[in-house]
Amino acid sequence: MMFWAPNRTPCQPRTPAPRWRRTRRMRRAASGGRLIGLVRLGLALGVGLGIGIGPGTAVAEPTTVAAQQDDTERAERIVALEARVAALELSFQGLNERFEARLQELERRLAVSREESPEPAERHGEEPAPQLVPLSEHTEEAKAADEAALRDELARALANIDSQPQGGVAPAQPAPADQRRFTDRSRNMRELNPEISVTGDVFGAWADRTGDPEVNQFTLGEFEMALQAPLDPYSQARAFLVEEEGEFGVEELYIDWTTLPGGLGVKFGRFRNDFGKLNRWHHHALPQTGRPLVHQAFLGEDGLAGLGVSLSWLPPTFLGDYNELWIQVTNDDNDVAFSGRGFDAPVITVHETNYWDLSQATYLELGLSAATGVNDAAGDFRSWVMGADINLGWSPPAEALYKGLELRGEVLYERRDGPGGILGSWGGYLYGTRKVGPRWSLGVRGDYTELPSEPGESMWGVSPYAEWWQSEWAKFRFQYSYGSRRFEEDDHDNRFSLQVIWALGPHKHEKY
Repeated sequence: MMFWAPNRTPCQPRTPAPRWRRTRRMRRAASGGRLIGLVRLGLALGVGLGIGIGPGTAVAEPTTVAAQQDDTERAERIVALEARVAALELSFQGLNERFEARLQELERRLAVSREESPEPAERHGEEPAPQLVPLSEHTEEAKAADEAALRDELARALANIDSQPQGGVAPAQPAPADQRRFTDRSRNMRELNPEISVTGDVFGAWADRTGDPEVNQFTLGEFEMALQAPLDPYSQARAFLVEEEGEFGVEELYIDWTTLPGGLGVKFGRFRNDFGKLNRWHHHALPQTGRPLVHQAFLGEDGLAGLGVSLSWLPPTFLGDYNELWIQVTNDDNDVAFSGRGFDAPVITVHETNYWDLSQATYLELGLSAATGVNDAAGDFRSWVMGADINLGWSPPAEALYKGLELRGEVLYERRDGPGGILGSWGGYLYGTRKVGPRWSLGVRGDYTELPSEPGESMWGVSPYAEWWQSEWAKFRFQYSYGSRRFEEDDHDNRFSLQVIWALGPHKHEKY
């Protein structure tokens, strides 16, 4: 049976032991005292015989140098024997304390076991746990066994003492071998390689008209290669190269510092601006085959992106369970909302988001966005695009693979200054996606927007769609879209689309 001593804090009071335990201690102490007395008597007799002292023996005065040396050696032996006796007493005392501590731990464990299992073990068909028996009820055989065990430990202690040099000073023990394991933190060649992934977006569109190069054919919507890797414990780099309509370009290329103090983060390079929610998403990650009509009307088909710097901050929560703030300054590369003049007239973007956990299965997210820049070549007039976004998600934890609902919408307002005065336009969208199984999702999106390029004109549309996930790396989307008009001309838009999205590597369908 294994025993161990419990940890006891210095301020913890020690409860008095029961009477039968005190009786046991007294008997052990008496037995130990008798053993120590016998050892002392034997050592004294050995010393007396060794130095020639006995009954009726006269002590002779040393008269020679040899006799003086013998006396010196005898004195040293006496000192060594006294040191051994002292060490033996300490060893026996430590043995007594260890035995008492082990016994207390065993009693404590049995008491805890009784509290956790108040019913007798016999009711469950188990053998009863062993019970402690007071020392006064022990048989003579048990007492003899205890004394034999104590004598064995005493003999081992004496053997350890005998192995020590004269004088009772223990030699310095060699330090135990270092069991620590050292790991090489240097980056090998494999770790230097970034994560590389490729995403394909292929679709076909069919409409009730001819002569339009975007319909009645299969099209490679976007081919994207992503390279991502942490540079060190403080930063990471990402690069996204895309091919659209036979031309290669850089959609994003930036370094991101994510471990700055105070909840700060810095991004430097080319990136998609954090405006609203969907502007940040790449084309293959969009929830429908195309961006909402209001985004196309206010920000263009490619959305808002540029080369610059982004500062993010995670402040202490003040509205909701989570808050984040972005401030970004980029080149003006958007000639739909602004002038497209580059950094000569930078675009400034601000976005703030708030998040709430409404329940274990439901969350709510609200955000506010604003972007401003000049809209003419001379820089005399400025445009403002402001928006509010909402995202409500429901996914029961025990059935997340089969059930889920996502509602997302945005409302945008654009204020454009010009020679003829101020022009204001607004628009928005709302869509819902319902997960009806482990592979199928159904949804519908509604759009409405006014056209800043054509004051007084507006358009609306509705797009039901269905998604089937073959796996995490491949999905199919079937969508029907109806629009009251198209951007190019005042004619309705009526089309059916089949989209296939696949991914190689770890990038998959990132939604940021």
